[in-house]
Amino acid sequence: MDKALNELQLDALREVGNIGAGNAATALSQILNKKIDMMVPKVDVVPFDNIVEKLGNEEKVVVAVLLKVFGDAPGNILFVMDEKKSQEFSSVMLAGFEDVPEEMHISVFQEIGNILGNSYIGAISQITGLNLISSVPAVATDMVIAVLTTTFLDAEQYSDYVLSIDTNFIDEYNKESGGSIFYVPKPGSLDKILTKLGLN
Repeated sequence: MDKALNELQLDALREVGNIGAGNAATALSQILNKKIDMMVPKVDVVPFDNIVEKLGNEEKVVVAVLLKVFGDAPGNILFVMDEKKSQEFSSVMLAGFEDVPEEMHISVFQEIGNILGNSYIGAISQITGLNLISSVPAVATDMVIAVLTTTFLDAEQYSDYVLSIDTNFIDEYNKESGGSIFYVPKPGSLDKILTKLGLN
């Protein structure tokens, strides 16, 4: 899809985002035995250059989780959070544990990315009936440009536009943590989703 989406199409994708957020919040709450709410304040379709701008700058260090998406609408899902915020968020998730090693923080963030990615994949499948499955999540801490370059190279061929979902987590102490989820579709995948939604 190399064209801008209309408001009706964006609204439908926002609804997918909201369902995915609800599923993710439920899953996180059950696994962590903590109350976790999620909000999806913004869903948009943006070109690659806007992703770098959205995340700050090319040299900003982030933690990212990448899942490959296979099936009827293949692509990649990328969950990105500022390095410091990711550590703060995983610390909340690991509250009660002392002297937690860095590897544990990374493992927790990887699992969060896995839950989020599969929640959105599940929401797309639930609404459209498309058959989608994901790979085992890979996690990396690196500069924005390195993460994005790897993601897009890994996708091999991809659309010029990417589905961007801003996500806010709200824990039991009403503390917010923000992250961004990107669905990097292969050519034709976003069109298939919109066609199944009756909006293409």
